[in-house]
Amino acid sequence: METSYSHTTIRKKEDMGTQGTISSLKFTPDGNYIVCASKNYFEIWDIESGSQIRKIKATTGTFSWVNDVAVSPDGQYIITGIENVRIKMWDFSSGNLVWEAKTKGAVSKVDVSTDGKFIIGIASTYGGIRIWDLVTGEVIDKFKTGGVSRTLAISSDNNYIAYVKAKKAINIWDIEARNNIRELKTKKLGDIHSLVITPDMKYVISGSFNKLIHVWEFSTGDKIATLEGHKSSVYSLALTPDGKYLISGSGDKTIKIWEIPSLQLIHTLTGHKGAVFTVAASPDRKYIASGSTDQTIKIWNLP
Repeated sequence: METSYSHTTIRKKEDMGTQGTISSLKFTPDGNYIVCASKNYFEIWDIESGSQIRKIKATTGTFSWVNDVAVSPDGQYIITGIENVRIKMWDFSSGNLVWEAKTKGAVSKVDVSTDGKFIIGIASTYGGIRIWDLVTGEVIDKFKTGGVSRTLAISSDNNYIAYVKAKKAINIWDIEARNNIRELKTKKLGDIHSLVITPDMKYVISGSFNKLIHVWEFSTGDKIATLEGHKSSVYSLALTPDGKYLISGSGDKTIKIWEIPSLQLIHTLTGHKGAVFTVAASPDRKYIASGSTDQTIKIWNLP
């Protein structure tokens, strides 16, 4: 394992033309590939060789870009949340469309349960969350968030969803009971761009337009810390699988690494020439990936 935060650039602006900003990226479960969303496409990149192995046009139209991507736990499927009120699932190996479903608003965020049974999507313009059966694409459940919401997170036991209720609070939704069990509030919440729940379900963490990262206790809803350091909006958060580190990407062009037990900043990564819209951690905890408005994807070695 590397002893420093060195990095390689596997997607270079000069090779992409006008393909555009990286809006989302995820590692595959085996840690060998990166799936990213950019404009109307999603792409699959080989980390070791740095080469693009597939590029799929997921949607058409000027205002119909791919907002988010997710990968099923078995690595067989890619899920895309699309601006033109669509969610689509694709076969990883062939790139073929498996199923698609309409929604009542632009799908800004998608996630997959850790058992691979269902997909969750949030429609930012409609303010609603839907849950689909991963295999059939049938809607299992749906509910309204009570306001415009752009992001969500699912707990590691697949029983709870954290979502933003407009700018007022973060709610915890019990999937089986179908009700909100907890509300997380702060006077400085602002627009929330990203949410994560730690694997041990100890904390809920949010990244905000107002440069701040807030940390709440999952069990009580009490806010225990505010992490300051970014000089612009915090667009993306990711956790290492062991829950030891939080990674944040910001409009200030940096990636910051925070130690979860101490809630302290331990390193700042620089190298992007644009806002860092999306970050991810590999399943084996070897790498961090970052995507930016500069159209590049960088892979960082975790020491």
